[in-house]
This record gives sequence, C-alpha cells and structure tokens, in this order.
Amino acid sequence: MTPIEQVIQLARDADAKLSVSFDAPDVLPFTSAAIAIIEKNPLLQPEFEAAFLDMPGYAPPEFVEVCMHAFRWPNVKHEFEARCRAAVAKNDWRAEPVYRHYLEAFEPEWEDAKDFYASYFSARNEP
Repeated sequence: MTPIEQVIQLARDADAKLSVSFDAPDVLPFTSAAIAIIEKNPLLQPEFEAAFLDMPGYAPPEFVEVCMHAFRWPNVKHEFEARCRAAVAKNDWRAEPVYRHYLEAFEPEWEDAKDFYASYFSARNEP
C-alpha cells in the first residue's frame, strides 16, 4: 500500500470508529498515524493535498481538521475557502459548516486543538 493509500485508509478507519463512538478525540490514533506517514514522505505533499481535497466524501471532518491544523497547507486552505464560498452562493447549508470548520482548523489559535485534541497538540508543542 502506498503512503497515500495508507492515509486514505486511516481516514476511512477513523470514519468507522467515529460512527460508533461519536467521540471526537477517538480520531487521534488515526490522525497521529496519518501525520507521521505524511511527515515521512514530504515529496508526496501534492498527492496528499489532493487526497485531503477528496476526503469530504468519506472521511470524518475531525480527521481532516486535525491533519490540516498540523500542516496548514495553503493550497488546501484556498480550495476549502473556494468551496465554502460556493456553498454559501448555492445556499448549501449542509456543506457550508463543514468547510467553515475545516477553515477554522487552519488558524493557529484553533480552539479544538486546545480542547478535544489537546493531548496530541500539547505533545507536539503546537497551538
């Protein structure tokens, strides 16, 4: 399995876990593993970015948010901003909050990093 496929599988596994537990911090083992894979494969960043842009269809929002807070890739942020604007323009009030929450995760002072995911981000010495 390629590193990209591994991250995609971790996203799917996180979705399966959260569909049973409904507890946001339960995503951390999956995101921790994904982040480690991504950090070990920096040359694959464009492919990882593309995978994250496809994740709204199958990954739990928490998975995308934690990973995007860790990496804060500008290309992904710009695309999520465009998707959020498009959702507002279409009055798609199901998609808008998803993208808004994704975008909040890019912020250095993202509240969830200090709350739900504090154990992970504190260990990384990140806000």
